[in-house]
Amino acid sequence: MRSEVLDLLVSWVVLSFSFALFMSSGFEKLFLSISYSSVGVGSAFILHELAHRQVARAYGLEARYRAWYLGLLITLAVALINAAIKLPILFAAPGAVVIYGYWGRVNLTAELRVAESGPLTNIAVGIVGWVILQTISPTPTLTELLHYIVRINTWIAFFNLLPIPPLDGSKIIRRSPVEWVIMFVISIATLRLLAQLSLPTHPHLIHSTGG
Repeated sequence: MRSEVLDLLVSWVVLSFSFALFMSSGFEKLFLSISYSSVGVGSAFILHELAHRQVARAYGLEARYRAWYLGLLITLAVALINAAIKLPILFAAPGAVVIYGYWGRVNLTAELRVAESGPLTNIAVGIVGWVILQTISPTPTLTELLHYIVRINTWIAFFNLLPIPPLDGSKIIRRSPVEWVIMFVISIATLRLLAQLSLPTHPHLIHSTGG
């Protein structure tokens, strides 16, 4: 069986490079953008997937992250094309946490909580990063790093809450429409916080972890 650590590592590297291409103001700043992006993606993608996995395991389910290598190749290709022709779109479909422990009987509560855990983690990290930006006087480097963390987490939370399969939002709204509405409103509120930051936002950022 393929190593989960390897899958996470490869996904993290590809996503970090892709987000760096998308968020960098130019190729001359690409190396610095990769440094910031690697931390932002680590705080967003890695924590998102680990939250899914750990909540599933807390319900006694067998769960592990599986990379989608075709999706990663598409992600990289789109990022390179967009960097060349300056399209404001990023496609990211690295993989998903696969749950093996249902054994033909779905635990509805577990499915809901597992789906919620990823976006909630991103919302929490995004809000914490925003609070830090508002309450301290960081260096320019730390400010830029926090911008990457807040922006990547905020957009990953928002797009994963869209009620479109296989995104988390489709699973949440199916099990609890009320909880989905609450989470979606919170994610929009975090986007409003993002809009208050000095760096421009990217309304066409597209991300899918697949759950």
